[in-house]
Amino acid sequence: MIYPLYQRLQLIPTRAAMNELYDNNLDLYTVLNVLENGYDCYKSKRAKGTIERCLDEKRITIRVVVVKSFNYSLNMDVWAITHVGITSKHKHKVKK
Repeated sequence: MIYPLYQRLQLIPTRAAMNELYDNNLDLYTVLNVLENGYDCYKSKRAKGTIERCLDEKRITIRVVVVKSFNYSLNMDVWAITHVGITSKHKHKVKK
């Protein structure tokens, strides 16, 4: 099995998510870590069956969005990774 499991389903990246993983120098096990150890961080309301999780590391936040899907090549239900992003955490200045 090439793909890691999350909630007993394989994590399979979409083409766009694969490009984002490559651009951010991340791998599928980082995605799995964010899903298992991160927190819910919905920016907007997501469709049923969609999970958006974030994980803070030092000065960055890694955001992962996955959706339940059916993979016809594997003939099984999977988690499709639709987005992986990194944002920097901004410190809020306190006004005096």
